[in-house]
Amino acid sequence: MIILSQQNKTLEQELQENKQANLYLMADFENYKKHVEKHLENAKCFSNEKLLKELLFIVDDFERALTIIKDKEDLKGVTLVYNNLMKLLNSYEIKKIDSLGKQLDPDYHEVLLQEESSKPDNEIIEELQRGYTYKNKVLRYAKVKVSKQVDEKPVQV
Repeated sequence: MIILSQQNKTLEQELQENKQANLYLMADFENYKKHVEKHLENAKCFSNEKLLKELLFIVDDFERALTIIKDKEDLKGVTLVYNNLMKLLNSYEIKKIDSLGKQLDPDYHEVLLQEESSKPDNEIIEELQRGYTYKNKVLRYAKVKVSKQVDEKPVQV
């Protein structure tokens, strides 16, 4: 009888340990499912990123064309196509990064040049290539020229 009682306690203890292990396993599986769902959602959300990034080069070409076209009829047509392309990009949550006259933000800007100026240090004085965000993530960094403040102390002789 004592042996059966001890075996019963041992089996109950094993059962409790197995139940606990099973609970941990179920929790791990739920965490795994959430991780996979989040990963798939991100993949779906940013699956167009490469194509959209490549379209930005076409936008650059249109912007250059708009600055050099002299014929008003040609300019109207190119402007219409450019505006349609920008509406399409906006529908995908592509936004321009506002740079000119702003302080350098390394999260959005890539400095290519620095020029001495009376403006404060690291103020963007020229945008060499426009930057864009996609769903609040940088798609392409703005390539900029920043100011380097000139020290205007008189030279002592």
